Amino acid sequence: MEKSRTMKFVRSVCALFLLVAAGTTHGGVKLLDSFPKSGAELGETVTDVRLWFDEEADPAHSTIQLMNGDARIPVVAVHTMGENDLMGMVRGSTPPGSYRLLWHTTALNSEKISSGEIYFTIVESESESESESER
Repeated sequence: MEKSRTMKFVRSVCALFLLVAAGTTHGGVKLLDSFPKSGAELGETVTDVRLWFDEEADPAHSTIQLMNGDARIPVVAVHTMGENDLMGMVRGSTPPGSYRLLWHTTALNSEKISSGEIYFTIVESESESESESER
């Protein structure tokens, strides 16, 4: 009976150790904030995107993609501003519509990898509506 208890205890400790080890070695970088924000409705075109994380992201091992339906809009010059962030410049037009921002990053000097998606909408601004109605 005592041997059975000891074995259960050893198994529990091993399982706990494996869970903690898995969490520390494979945990990802957490997204804290973004521009545009998820669910945002913007009244203007997007010229750059920015993501903030809970630790420093490695721009050399990171990608940011902007999608409008099936069309990919290039995001170039991915870099950091030194605030645990990634920033990229949008090189293409962003007319009104629904957008999906896909990101993938690795923490600097680490093997932590994360990726995610942010959805936002660009709506037609009032000045654009007025210009079209004047034509």
